[in-house]
Amino acid sequence: MIEEQCLLPHNRSNLSQEKIRIINSVLNKIPQLSLSVRKIIEMASDKDVDSKELVEVASSDPVLASKILMMVNSSYYGLNHKIDNLRLAIVLLGFNEVRNLALQFGFMQALSGLDVDRMYDPKTLWVHSYLVSICAESFSREDDPKRAGVLMTLGILHDIGKFALHAIGIMMEKKGIKIESKKVFPPDVSLLVIEENLFGVNHSVIGAMLAERWNLSERTCAVIEHHHSPLFLDISEIQDEYIEDITITCMSDIIVNSLANDGKKFSELHPAFYERLGLIPPLEKLITDELRLKISTAEEYARNLE
Repeated sequence: MIEEQCLLPHNRSNLSQEKIRIINSVLNKIPQLSLSVRKIIEMASDKDVDSKELVEVASSDPVLASKILMMVNSSYYGLNHKIDNLRLAIVLLGFNEVRNLALQFGFMQALSGLDVDRMYDPKTLWVHSYLVSICAESFSREDDPKRAGVLMTLGILHDIGKFALHAIGIMMEKKGIKIESKKVFPPDVSLLVIEENLFGVNHSVIGAMLAERWNLSERTCAVIEHHHSPLFLDISEIQDEYIEDITITCMSDIIVNSLANDGKKFSELHPAFYERLGLIPPLEKLITDELRLKISTAEEYARNLE
């Protein structure tokens, strides 16, 4: 049985200095994102970015450039001839796909050095993050492409802590901090609490700390750390500047998980979060046929890419 005080997820203020030290010792082993990847993240919120700028950034990273050409020439696109022109490849793929590829490539490259079995399968996790980004985009206004780019980027990044979480657990065991991997949890206990009981910390906290180490924006760090908070915190307890981004990311995460689990119902957000976005609960009514098709198409696309 989980102790009563552990039923709500922790934040960084709940972590002991020893745990913070161990977490940082793992994060210090993770390289910085490459300059090209960081530049593409910065471009994500710029509605005026063009293919020439993307070509310049991608060309500075030969491995990323090769990944872009491999993607456009994959069987999924079914082109009649091979593309070896990077600018044409970027035009054909579009900025969103190039950004997603750059982020995926950057994360895998930075985290591959951990050399541990992960709690989460990287491919499955990446598909989930991609679908959350697609869902989050649907909550942006058509007349605000800059906002759409921000929301998609936040959706892609929201679960980066899961990539490093298992490494934290491994190191804690080596330091003598016991991890009860066979513990049985009640069905209504949140994933964050389960992670804390297994690894001593949850993926949201780890993700925010990793984002800070990668010098990502304050907005990005806040959304990563609090993308589950609308499920258990009052709206007044969340930094006002980022409430809308956090709420949209949280809702998108729930929607994607719900569709992946055949409509399984998840905890609802407090009505105040819907009101802030000008939406009417329940969340289930926001899952339109159009959104279902959009996510289904995106999933087929993501799973067919190598």
